[in-house]
Amino acid sequence: MRTDMEESQNTENQTQNIPQENPVAPAGVSFPTVGASQKSNGAKTLLIVGVLILVGILGFVIYKSASKKSDETLIEPTPFDNSITPSDNQVVATPVATVAPVTTDKTKIKIQVQNGTGITGEASYLQTQLKGLGYTTVSVGNSTSPNLTATSVSFASTVPTDVVNELTTELGTIYQSVTTTTAASTAYDVVIVTGLRKGATAKPVASPSASPSASPTATPAAQ
Repeated sequence: MRTDMEESQNTENQTQNIPQENPVAPAGVSFPTVGASQKSNGAKTLLIVGVLILVGILGFVIYKSASKKSDETLIEPTPFDNSITPSDNQVVATPVATVAPVTTDKTKIKIQVQNGTGITGEASYLQTQLKGLGYTTVSVGNSTSPNLTATSVSFASTVPTDVVNELTTELGTIYQSVTTTTAASTAYDVVIVTGLRKGATAKPVASPSASPSASPTATPAAQ
């Protein structure tokens, strides 16, 4: 009995010690290696992604370059003209000299206006202008020189400076040329001999007649 049990145990031990044979793959069939396949697929994926990114970047750069050139072609700089051309109806203001207010009593200033142009009404015109400034004592007459172009003013040495400045400025706005002098005290504080107003022309001089006049004619007053 014991002998049978020993033989049975020996048989089981031999069976356990028999090496198992590896399965033999059929001819023409190969088993893929799991690790190598995953590494290969990952590398291919990264390569494809990199190529796509590179293509996208190049496409974007080309698109922006083409758009910039197109904008530069379409947009042309417009020349800027800094000059201003006044219209026909535009009024250009002329600067006026500022004169200090006159504190002297103008009613006490005696003024004589002489017509030096020979044009009728010139002395009366200036008389009206001076009275508008407040000078009430203004007389008119004719100058011995009837063809003057420049206006001359003679101020007495006793005339205050504020009156001199105001009259000189006023005459400068009316006449083409104004000259001033200082004289000794006379019957008049101011003597004005008118010349041509701005924009006016001299009175034409009549040609002498070939035949003498039978009777003298009176010279009309040009005040």
